[in-house]
Amino acid sequence: MRYIDTNIILRFFTEEKPSKKLIDFFERLQKGEERVKCLDMVFFQVIFVLKSYYKAEKCEIVKGMKELLYFKGLRVRDRQTLERTLELWETHPDDIIDCYIVANMEKEDEREIYSFDKKISRLGVKPIVI
Repeated sequence: MRYIDTNIILRFFTEEKPSKKLIDFFERLQKGEERVKCLDMVFFQVIFVLKSYYKAEKCEIVKGMKELLYFKGLRVRDRQTLERTLELWETHPDDIIDCYIVANMEKEDEREIYSFDKKISRLGVKPIVI
C-alpha cells in the first residue's frame, strides 16, 4: 500500500481549481478504490499548515479532516483516537497535540500527566508539575 504525503492533502483542501487528476484521486480514495496509509504526523502537519499558513478556521479544519478520516481508502493507525482528538480540539482552546495526548489517555483510562501546562486540566486531566 502506498503512503500519502501532506502536500497532496493540502492541495486538495486549498486549491481553488484542483486538477482533474487530483479530484479523481480523492474520489477513488473516498470510494475505497484507491488505498493509502496516512501517518499521524502527516495528519497533524496538514492541520498545522492549514491553521498557521492558510489561516483556516478551526471549525473548517475539523470538518474537512473528519470527512477525510472516513474516506474508505484512507488507512490511519487509530481512527477513533484521531476523531476524538478533533472533537476535543473543536470544543477546547487547547493545542491540537494536547488534545491528541488526552485522547490517548482517555483510551487507556489515565487521568494524570506530567506537564508544566496547567491549562491542560481544561481537557479533564490532572497536570503534575515536577
